[in-house]
Amino acid sequence: MLIGDSDTLAFQDPEEVCAKSPFHVLVVEDDLVHFTYCQHVLHSLYGKDLELERAVDCQGAIDLLSSGRFDICLLDYMVKGGNAKDVLTRIDFGSVETPVIVISALDDRDTMLEALRYGADDYVVKGRFAESDLNRAIQYAIYRKYKEMRLRQRALYDPLTGLANRHLFFDRLDEVHRFSARHGEKYAVMVVDLDRLKHVNDTKGHEAGDRYIRAAANALVCSMRSSDTVARAGGDEFVAILKNIRDKQSLMRLCAVVKDNIAAKAAAEEDLPGPLTCSIGIAVNPDDTETPAEMLRLADAAMYQVKRLGGNGFRFA
Repeated sequence: MLIGDSDTLAFQDPEEVCAKSPFHVLVVEDDLVHFTYCQHVLHSLYGKDLELERAVDCQGAIDLLSSGRFDICLLDYMVKGGNAKDVLTRIDFGSVETPVIVISALDDRDTMLEALRYGADDYVVKGRFAESDLNRAIQYAIYRKYKEMRLRQRALYDPLTGLANRHLFFDRLDEVHRFSARHGEKYAVMVVDLDRLKHVNDTKGHEAGDRYIRAAANALVCSMRSSDTVARAGGDEFVAILKNIRDKQSLMRLCAVVKDNIAAKAAAEEDLPGPLTCSIGIAVNPDDTETPAEMLRLADAAMYQVKRLGGNGFRFA
């Protein structure tokens, strides 16, 4: 989906995070003495801006961290029910942006590297960090998480539209295929190609073409469910994975919505020439084929049949 939607990265600038009020902190610590120490240091740093929550065991830490409500997490290395590795390996850091600082009584290189390897953003030694040490660690962790998310965005998302790129699309396609086969569900692949965009690029320039592409991307996201994946395949072509398909009638309605939304979003752009139409091809698994690669090929072929007939329509494989 587009940046800002539930399926993508919507991370904040680190300076905004560091200056937030209230500043939400999760402390995972089952020892009251050490928790009180952390609480004291955090209150010294943030005063009335601090909003603090505590977890005392692995499951509590996982549940709270997975909520994504916190600006930073201080995670005790040894916690009731397991350790930091048990917590970190069960968090989906692809969707959870909270930086994690591991706090441990163990001051050794191997323990520190293990924590970092499993997803921690920094490491401090229990009972031996001053206010300035913790402040530095928090700011470092927030900046490190921001850079990590930026790198992930560049690797997996299209820079023009914010949609998933081809690499992420094929990863999601494989994931949906396995899930659907396991649960006996149908899914569909939709290929959407914008009509006559080359003429816009040639006559009005690529800036106008890019605005049409962004408008179409926005329209596709608005047309889909949050559980679906929309990607830019390249140029003026988009692909979508539609989960848990009931019948072709619902897909036909969706195609009409996609066409209308693309036309409306493009029409809302100022100083762009004429309406924007699209050609759509759809393949359904397992009705049309049982392999993801063949699904994409069939949907693409259906789209080109629409294109050859003048565009502005849809066709099933």
